[in-house]
Amino acid sequence: MKAGAGVRVVRIVSGVGAMVLLVGALAGCGDGAPSSHATAVAAGGSVAAAPGSLRLTAPETLPGGYRAQSPAKVSTDHPADSQPAGYESFDGSMVAKYTADVGGVLTIGGAWGTITDPDAVAASAITAMQSPRGTWTVPLTDVDAQDPNDPQGRLKCGVSTEGLLVAAVCLWGDHNTTGVVSFPPWPEGMPATLEQADAADRTRHIRDTMTVSK
Repeated sequence: MKAGAGVRVVRIVSGVGAMVLLVGALAGCGDGAPSSHATAVAAGGSVAAAPGSLRLTAPETLPGGYRAQSPAKVSTDHPADSQPAGYESFDGSMVAKYTADVGGVLTIGGAWGTITDPDAVAASAITAMQSPRGTWTVPLTDVDAQDPNDPQGRLKCGVSTEGLLVAAVCLWGDHNTTGVVSFPPWPEGMPATLEQADAADRTRHIRDTMTVSK
């Protein structure tokens, strides 16, 4: 696959430091004015979870054969000034790392609260995580979120290259939670260990497993 010319990539594969930056990005950048929105009704008549009623947790294991390396780093500090862009209330964030059964490390950064504009949160995250040293082998593109808690949920997946490593990356966002999943990387030039569609499917299962009621 050809690298996307001129497109910068998120710094995901370089470790926890990048994920701390990621969590800050998911908290938004700049001021975010609260906006009103109606309760969404999913197909089949089920009502979406009320905004602000869910949070993220980091279980010992995740679907796909991932086991926690250590306890997740969780913060429930609230913004000192205005709420981040896309949030009515920012309630917490976390970074979690998991070891894959097949080798490598799965890294997740996430945040939760009352999110009024998931697209604004995602846009802030993508902008804040860009790196001049990387490229999108497959740019982040929208895929079906299939979010059981929010029919308006978003999911974007792509494949990034930085240095000599390639990794599948997915970003989700809804009216309660948002997160980025960086899958275990593989050496550039080697066959992909995880295709974009598979990364999207795994991210859905990971998101659903990590999302719990407050």
